[in-house]
Amino acid sequence: MKKELLQNQNNWYKGNLHMHTTRSDGKVTPEEAKKIYYQAGYDFIALTDHRRPGMEEQYNGMLLLPGVEWDTGNAQDIPVYHIIGVGMNRSMNLSYEEGLPKPQKMIDEITAAGGIAILAHPHWSLMNPDEMRQLYGLSGAEIYNSVSGVPFNPRRADSSLYFDLWAGAGMMIPAMAADDAHYYAGDQTRSYIMVNAPQCSRNSLVDAIRKGDFYASQGPEIYSITRDEDTIHVSCSQDVKTIIFNSHMPWAENRVQQISNGEAAYRYSKGDQYIRIELIDAEGKMAWSSPYLVD
Repeated sequence: MKKELLQNQNNWYKGNLHMHTTRSDGKVTPEEAKKIYYQAGYDFIALTDHRRPGMEEQYNGMLLLPGVEWDTGNAQDIPVYHIIGVGMNRSMNLSYEEGLPKPQKMIDEITAAGGIAILAHPHWSLMNPDEMRQLYGLSGAEIYNSVSGVPFNPRRADSSLYFDLWAGAGMMIPAMAADDAHYYAGDQTRSYIMVNAPQCSRNSLVDAIRKGDFYASQGPEIYSITRDEDTIHVSCSQDVKTIIFNSHMPWAENRVQQISNGEAAYRYSKGDQYIRIELIDAEGKMAWSSPYLVD
């Protein structure tokens, strides 16, 4: 009997939950940012300017979720953490007047206000992966962050190693992708999440994200991920050419597969504790699943 790992019974909605405007350090105005993502076919976005929470609104039928980016650390004696808050329904009690807030304080305030907390760009921040054990209440972390790569930053856009280290230690952190657009010079409309939810509303999207009913992508589509007793099955768009089944095991047969029909299956290797799936199309664009425990 097959078990669904990725919910796909509702509607799919495309969204970006990390971006900046002239309200903080972005290069375009909020109106310009909304137009860019609306014209690119997004169903929802969140304007997450630094320390400046935004409001819920509609833009030509595209939903804007309340959003903000809280930050702490100085990369010298205090570790850097950036925490995204999305979907809050009230103000948060966070202040920088008495010094930098703790990352757990940011998470607690976001969730207490009805929002979801997301760890931004752990690779860019050079986060110590072991410190994830000290954080509670995150709904996910960014496995890919568009602006964290060349030419805007050193090559720290891809944080997938963190997810394998966390999953290998028993921490199944949901994987998200986002643009973190600042310059709007190639860092916009590149990386996003696809959320499976009954409707494109704040409550519906926030609830689905909390449940893990989403995947991260730059283009490839994931239709379903299921498992039976000893095999995980993936159905995806025909443009996917390579599919990778990651686990903590350094080697296993059929870990990397070349496909042409949108279907792949991986039989668990002895010792596999989790599986995390990556898909790559002919242009090099990727999609990522969250890690799944092997029961």
